Amino acid sequence: MKLRNQFNVSVFSMLALVGVGQMAAHSGHDHSNTSQASELPRVIIEESDTVNPWTGLDLNNDPSNFQFAIITDNTTGGREGVLEDAFRKLNWLQPEFVMSVGDLIQGYTTDRKQLDYEWNEFEGFVEKLQMPFFYVAGNHDYTNPVMAEVWKERYGASYYSFVYHDVFCLVLNSNDEERPHAMTQEQVDWALQEIEKHPDPRWTMIFIHTPLWDRDDPTGKWPQIEEALQGRDFTVFAGHHHRYVKHSRKGKEFFTLATTGGNSGLRGPRFGEFDHVVWVTMTDDGPILANLILEGIWDEDVRDEEVRKVQDALIDDGSLALQPILFRNDKFDTGELSFRFTNDSDYPVEFEMQIKQLENIAIKGKRSGSWSLPPNEVLTLDYEVENASSDFAEGIAAEMEWKLAFERGEEPIRFQGSESLSVVRELAIQKAKKVTVDGELDDWKSLPYRSPELADWHYHRRWEGEEDSRFEFGVAEDGESLLVAVNVFDDSLALSEDDALWAQDSVAVQIDPRPRALRGANRSGRGPLMINVAPGPDGSTRARGARGYPEGAEYVANRTGYGYAVEISIPLAYLDEQGGGDWDGIRLNVLLNDKDLEKDAVARIFWNPSWDRDDAVPGSGSFYRR
Repeated sequence: MKLRNQFNVSVFSMLALVGVGQMAAHSGHDHSNTSQASELPRVIIEESDTVNPWTGLDLNNDPSNFQFAIITDNTTGGREGVLEDAFRKLNWLQPEFVMSVGDLIQGYTTDRKQLDYEWNEFEGFVEKLQMPFFYVAGNHDYTNPVMAEVWKERYGASYYSFVYHDVFCLVLNSNDEERPHAMTQEQVDWALQEIEKHPDPRWTMIFIHTPLWDRDDPTGKWPQIEEALQGRDFTVFAGHHHRYVKHSRKGKEFFTLATTGGNSGLRGPRFGEFDHVVWVTMTDDGPILANLILEGIWDEDVRDEEVRKVQDALIDDGSLALQPILFRNDKFDTGELSFRFTNDSDYPVEFEMQIKQLENIAIKGKRSGSWSLPPNEVLTLDYEVENASSDFAEGIAAEMEWKLAFERGEEPIRFQGSESLSVVRELAIQKAKKVTVDGELDDWKSLPYRSPELADWHYHRRWEGEEDSRFEFGVAEDGESLLVAVNVFDDSLALSEDDALWAQDSVAVQIDPRPRALRGANRSGRGPLMINVAPGPDGSTRARGARGYPEGAEYVANRTGYGYAVEISIPLAYLDEQGGGDWDGIRLNVLLNDKDLEKDAVARIFWNPSWDRDDAVPGSGSFYRR
């Protein structure tokens, strides 16, 4: 940047000129004719005489308001890459300028060569910024005479002020007494004069490295400055402590910022330990602050088609899923888990995982490790799983935490997540003689499965319990079709005249007939077949298929004296096709939509938690073919 030696130039003019230059460069148009631009209306839009699909046209674009960013400490073992990452992301955010609060280099040395090396490195980062940067001296930057001399040669004054859009900015050096955290009286006297020279700005902002108000100050120099600021609106920004905290003193706000690469425990926002830039929006009512955590700022290329392709191949197709262990006895004793992860991408992949078993389960095998997998290579891990407790029946048995990374050019692409290992009892599909799909359930031997006594899904608080609505169902096959029967008990039927089956009383049946390795995962591609069925108000059957209807499928709904009954049949030929041959089983779920006439919302009750929920047990609702 060429700006560091130009403090004799009006900063207001400098920023304005830079802003105009950037606007012309970014837009590709000549904005030199500003009078013509000022004559343009702010909004060109056709308004209705009645109502409009917007809340108003008083746009939030007051020209006296502005946005700038603040970076903070990068020292005491500065972590490589964080500061560069912050500057790169500031260019995405496009503030009008960037402030600092000091501790920009490691410093604390009298070795000029070392200081030159560190400042040259830092300036290399700054030169990539597309907007002005304002230096503030920290104790790592300016403490001993050699550090002070280098600063003055490179940047001139170590304390200065400027005014931008009637906001008075006072930049102080908390270390100019040639010892840490001490100001000279000369600087204090200068600051008092500057404050007096700007008696009535709309706001005053102070930038200083050490929060002198938050420590013992036997010299009494900071209180002189704070006293001079009384009677005006002001905000103070500092750093140094590497832990964020907001102070309120006499109705004013003092901020000690966290880090932008400096040493930190990084325990998170509530600890005040995080890497961030502060985004400040100046308004007529004062500054509005937003702490932008660096990890949460991404550019437009955060996920492109190539990343999606790799994600689909390595994660979303179920490759990382732990296949559920299915058992058919009354109680789970032992089982086997075989984990197969195939690198189906065109990149070498680094894979890391750790399996954490729960108290009731014992897992024998390699439970953690890291692997480098070239394209098309397969990682195979086998485990023995045992029930180690009389209390465990079925459910989640372990969690696998994983990390996956590959390099695309010089760009690292990283994913991380977790998968659950479940142990699930597999239920038998009944054998049945020919069942007539007519909505009459007399030809069913039993409907052994019931809705839960407690519901936990959309608007479940609108559901008043089993006396309000409940269901029971059965699953069978007759050699030609898979059959599902659902008997619904509902104290108040609400049947709509239109086709919005999700907004009235209805039953939805989800069926996943794909191979076991695919249907066992909760996130496994295209998803299940879903058929939504309800009786019509005129005695007809109304149905809607989320993915269409298999050829030859049948569905009937009949009203009963206590609610309604639903029967569905799916040709076995369809199951064979989806299962890749002779189908061996399905995964199934039933959902009841309960709409009472006096209520404005539909309660939705699942037999098992919906498969896309975090608490869904992988493999739940598994049925096997006898």
